[in-house]
Parts: sequence; C-alpha cells; structure tokens
Amino acid sequence: MTHFSYKSVFFLFALLFFFSCSLHADPFAGNDEPIIVDHNCTAIEAIPVEYIDQARNELIIAYGHTSHGSQLITGMEGLDGFMQGKGYDASTFSFNHDGSDGALALHDAPFSNAYDLGNLDFTAWAEATRQYLNQHNEINVVMWSWCGQVSWASDDDINTYLSLMNDLEADFKTVAFVYMTGHLDGSGVDGTLNRNNNKIRDFCLENNKILYDFADIESYDPDGETNYMERYANDNCDYIDENDRERNWATEWQDAHTQGEDWYSCSAAHSQALNGNLKAYAAWWLYARLANWEPDNGQASSIIATDPGDVRWLVKNGNFMVEWDEREPVNTIRFFDRSGKMLSEYTTPSAKTGIQKASIAINPVFQHMNIFQIITTRRIISGKFASF
Repeated sequence: MTHFSYKSVFFLFALLFFFSCSLHADPFAGNDEPIIVDHNCTAIEAIPVEYIDQARNELIIAYGHTSHGSQLITGMEGLDGFMQGKGYDASTFSFNHDGSDGALALHDAPFSNAYDLGNLDFTAWAEATRQYLNQHNEINVVMWSWCGQVSWASDDDINTYLSLMNDLEADFKTVAFVYMTGHLDGSGVDGTLNRNNNKIRDFCLENNKILYDFADIESYDPDGETNYMERYANDNCDYIDENDRERNWATEWQDAHTQGEDWYSCSAAHSQALNGNLKAYAAWWLYARLANWEPDNGQASSIIATDPGDVRWLVKNGNFMVEWDEREPVNTIRFFDRSGKMLSEYTTPSAKTGIQKASIAINPVFQHMNIFQIITTRRIISGKFASF
C-alpha cells in the first residue's frame, strides 16, 4: 500500500469539478433540463451514498416490464452483495415491494391488463398505469420497458407512445415518468430499431424528459471505447468485428476481468451477466438523480468546511487533498477509472487526534473522468474529478 504524504497548508477553494451524464431538474415539478441516463452513467462508485440513501427513503417506484426489462431487476438483486465487497454497508442497494427495513420501494411488474410498452398492444400500458396510480397514490416514479416492439414499430406507434407518456405526465404531476428505448436487435445504425430509438431520444432531449436509454447502456462495455450497436450488436451482446467474425463483448470483458471484483454473476434474461450489472448501475444512477443528485453541482468537491467534524477535500496543483479530524477518521482513499475499475488504493496512518491533512499526487495514469472514494469510519464519500 502507498501511504499519504503530508502538507502543512490546505487550500480554501476547490478546483475540483464534476462531469455529469445529463443536467438535473426536479422531476416532480417539471424539468428545466432533460435527465438522460445512458452508458456514461454506469460508474456506480461515483454516486454519493447520501443520495442512494435518499432514493431509498423517498422513491416509490412502479416498474412494468417483461423479460428484457427484468435485466434491471436481476442486476439489482445481485448488486448489494457485490458492493459490500467494495466496502459499502449491507443493504445500501437493497429493494423490496414496500420499502421495509429501509429498502427502496419498487413495485415489480404490478400492472394489470398490460405487460410492457407493446404488449398487449401499444396503448394498453397507459390505461393500466392510470388505473394503478388511481389506486396507489403513494407511487412517485413510473417506469415501463419495451420487449422487442421498437424493432418493428411504425412512426405512428412511437408517436403514440410519446403522446401517451406526455398525457400521463400532465395528469399525474407528482409522478416522475421514465421513458425508455428498446433493446438492441443486431440491425445496426440503419435499422428500424435505431431510428425509433433516436426518435425517443430526440423527444426526451427536446422536451426535458427523463430517459433511461436501455439500448445505449447495452451498446458499450464498461471501458466505453466501442459502440457495439454500430457493429450490429444484439441483446445477447453478440457483435460483428472488423473481420466479419461474430464475437460477444460482454463475455470477452468478463473473461478479461475478475468476477467478484470487476463484475458479478446474475442471470440477465436474453443476455450476459455484465449487461445485467450495467443495467443495475444505471438504474441506481437514475434513482439518485430522481432523489435530487446533481452530478454537476460540485457534490464531489468542497470549499473547506467550518465544521471540524466534516471531511474536506479538493484538487489543486496536481494533488488530491483531504482533511479530517478524530470525529470522522479517514481509513482509505481509492481511485477508479470511468468504467469503475480501481486504479489505486491508499491507506491512512493510524488514528491521531486533532486535524489531519493528506495530499496524494495524481498519477499520470488517471485520464479524463476519474472517480474517487473516501472511506471513513462512518460512510463512503464518492465523486469525480477531471484530469490535469
């Protein structure tokens, strides 16, 4: 382990700044900006734990889906145990139907007379939503996913979907409605699926909607370097490489990484475990956003606080600097790349009384958007910073 070096002067103003996947506005009061959750929103360690807690405490979600949409649920079911291995408290990512024991309240496939956005037809889900919300006024988030219907839907079908969602938003103003794209089908850039998905994306961007971009999330592995949709990827994560060979981006990434450390096993329907992992990471990113997390508002940075019980941190002159006292000792600091892979881990010296300060030189290996965790005796503080 590498130990901290110390500096006697701690700076008052942070140069640390946050990147975000999308801009935030209160979804329950009408959005001033869209909330777009896509493949850039899968670095789960970057979500401040207080907003995960807030999501569990505040959100009551109704989620309609069939097998493809179950990938979110399957991924979420294995996430809590996986994250405990990364130092998170048990039940941080827990969920159940009624929110008991401090879990996120998620009504899984609770609707009657409709199964997903295209089954029984392209409109049944909307009436099913109305009936459910009239009977369950505690619900404040509604999500519906597609099966395969976006692959053959007409322009009129997609327009109907967008119009019905818009009508529901107008009639249930205290509910956040989450739009979704359809899963990949191997048809590539010029396929009907991508055309329809782009129509949904454009509508959400232009009208300040909330979008969970199902297709975009499964178009990239955690490294984010290749858009596999453009290489004819399907829902199983199969794609065609530059030599016209069929390969699978998810199993390739899993084989090159360590199960239990970089990814976890889950039975994602029609797909691979890694796809279920990414869907779960993005789902919690969405929930944190709906709980008023603003990734671009400096939550990961700080002006030096006046309360000596706080942990303070900033980045300046190529150093990541932390200050704390005995009220909340810092045990460990970790750095991750944008895919969530840990790059470095630092342990603090044994506990001392009084104000303690530490400075870590930022290694040149850190590129672009990077993630940090400050692990104290009470919590995990997470955030992002830019390279220098």
